[in-house]
Amino acid sequence: MTTACVEHALLVPAPTLRGITIPLPPPSFADEVLLTIDIEGVVPDGFSGEGTQAFLFEKGTSRGYFVLTEGPVYNFYDVLVDIEDNCLETWFVDGVDGQESSVIDYKVELREGEEACGDPDCSAPDEMGACLCLEKWTVGC
Repeated sequence: MTTACVEHALLVPAPTLRGITIPLPPPSFADEVLLTIDIEGVVPDGFSGEGTQAFLFEKGTSRGYFVLTEGPVYNFYDVLVDIEDNCLETWFVDGVDGQESSVIDYKVELREGEEACGDPDCSAPDEMGACLCLEKWTVGC
């Protein structure tokens, strides 16, 4: 008879993305396929030590980004996304002990209308009333 030990790892909370801003938006988001966006995120309490790094990988364009966090809020600038096919994978590495967080996936979605674009996770509406919003995907994208 043989037995095996299985190591269980506790999941460290992942960073939360809070919203999108669009530097110099086109007249309508619906007219564009590839857009460059800025994304703001928040590191969970207790993990905002000096040297903490936030990571973002955009699967649709196969581009990766990382920043050193300064406190609980950080920004990714000039993130290229295909608004028809995207998946933002985000995680962080603690600057104190090197512990890596769980990975969380988000999608950037095109929405229209005052009510849909009023969500704090959305960009300001363009001239045609369309906006880009972050939607958290719990099962991956």
